[in-house]
Amino acid sequence: MKYTDLGYLIQRTKNNSEMIMGVISAYLEQTPPLILAMKRGLQDKDWNTLHAAVHKMIPSFAIMGMSTDFENMAKKILEYARNQQQAEGLSELVAQLENVCTQACKELETEFNKFKETQS
Repeated sequence: MKYTDLGYLIQRTKNNSEMIMGVISAYLEQTPPLILAMKRGLQDKDWNTLHAAVHKMIPSFAIMGMSTDFENMAKKILEYARNQQQAEGLSELVAQLENVCTQACKELETEFNKFKETQS
């Protein structure tokens, strides 16, 4: 299963590989710290940290062509955090979202390298 689809980004940038690489590398830089913050927020029941981290992740889903299912998963986490609920299934959702974002990073690293090769 593929988690990302660069179709939208390619269309938006008119297939400008430099811009595409810029957006991908920003995602690769920003996502791992957000994953850590999300996990720490859950662990410490620090709802503000959890909310802030997940909130920052959501805009990149559409840009990276990630399924709206993942966005809905993230929005569910936001809802729990907003209500400061250690709800049933919250840690499961956080684990799933971590997995999705980790897989997305792997795919995007591969894509990034493909664009890089076509540039040299």
